[in-house]
Amino acid sequence: MPKQRQWLIGFAKGRITPPLGSQMAGFDARVGTSNAVHDDLYVRALVLSDGAVKAALVSVEVIAISAEMSLAIRRQVEHATGIPLNHIFLCATHTHCGPVTLHHFFNQGQPLDEVYLARLASTVADTICQAADALKPRVLKTAMVPCEGVAVNRRTADGLPVDPFAGVLLVEEMTGERVAIGAFYACHTTVLGPNTLSITQDFPFYTLEALRRELGPEVEPFYINGAEGDLSIGHKSDLSAVGVIDSFRTFETAQILGEKLARAVLAGLPSLVEEEPLLGVKSAYAPLPLKSYEPLPSMVERKTAAVAALAEPEAPLAAKQAALFARIEEYYARLYEESETVEPKHLPAETGVLRLGGTAFVSLPGEIFVRVALAIRERSPFPRTLFLGLANDYIGYLPDEFASTTSGYEVVASRVPAAAGSLLQQYALELLEQVQEVVCAEGEAKA
Repeated sequence: MPKQRQWLIGFAKGRITPPLGSQMAGFDARVGTSNAVHDDLYVRALVLSDGAVKAALVSVEVIAISAEMSLAIRRQVEHATGIPLNHIFLCATHTHCGPVTLHHFFNQGQPLDEVYLARLASTVADTICQAADALKPRVLKTAMVPCEGVAVNRRTADGLPVDPFAGVLLVEEMTGERVAIGAFYACHTTVLGPNTLSITQDFPFYTLEALRRELGPEVEPFYINGAEGDLSIGHKSDLSAVGVIDSFRTFETAQILGEKLARAVLAGLPSLVEEEPLLGVKSAYAPLPLKSYEPLPSMVERKTAAVAALAEPEAPLAAKQAALFARIEEYYARLYEESETVEPKHLPAETGVLRLGGTAFVSLPGEIFVRVALAIRERSPFPRTLFLGLANDYIGYLPDEFASTTSGYEVVASRVPAAAGSLLQQYALELLEQVQEVVCAEGEAKA
């Protein structure tokens, strides 16, 4: 008789808190460097195998991970463990109260700490390798559970749509003791605003602490973001981006919302489904079209004029927003001019699908608007489809066609037009079909 297949799962974590005095990422309007640590930042790695295929699901508590850093880490892990680099999913939680990890539209000119970045990359790689070394027979369970009252759509009057579900992944010993629990939820981790100079995971810290209190200190919790491009906890990005800070953006609010997410996860534990040990991965680079821009000289002139308007006493809010938008557009115009790709110019966006039994995880390489993800889930062949936001790269915002009919911070801060959302959906759905067919065929052959 053929050998019975089973899950082999390992978990590890490593501390990645930057030193005090570090530059902090995420807010153009922030003034100052970190002066305290509210809670430490970590990389938390889960390595899984069905006996034939291995993959790594990794939460990294930073704002984003560049394609260059991601590739370097994954190559190192592939060499050390044999896990194929496209089977490794590095997911940034997107905290805006952590270290600067790359240059992008939101932090032009902000210095990078190369010593810290080298330590970060080394710690992430080492932690994944430790998880691979800890592989042992374990049980895997997943669920999609309702979650209300945390995220809202920050671009609509009624706060909708949002992703109405949180994902749950539970690892147990063969004897039933819980080992690790993952919470997957789409929301900007920006309860704390640009006036916060304390290093923190933001609201997920309170989610993980509540899960640990309820399930026991021996259970390792982790958080992975989703399609959070237009989702936050209620503040408007157009205002936040220029330093208008709502009074509710406090640690107290972060605790209320983080614990609310934890309660949703805990309430869903009875609905967990034990997953059959079938693991599959498919990935591709979607060639997303790029926006075109006016000639760079006129773009620079417009930015210069917009920035000059800020020198006026009591510059109005509209002038601050115009200056910010002009700066972002000039930044992208320069990237467009410097792009070496042939016409039409495009942005290669890495996306992938990780199948764990009857649950599929779709990786998204940036800040994807929620309608794009919901459309993928609606047509997915899997009973449970979840999303890995900000995974393996950071391409910025990817709006949907509805949002692109208007402007605003996220649309200006996107390098791609509305058509890119439909193209990413197409690639994701094709990968979902492929991983279902391949794994099903392998399962039948091994039965």
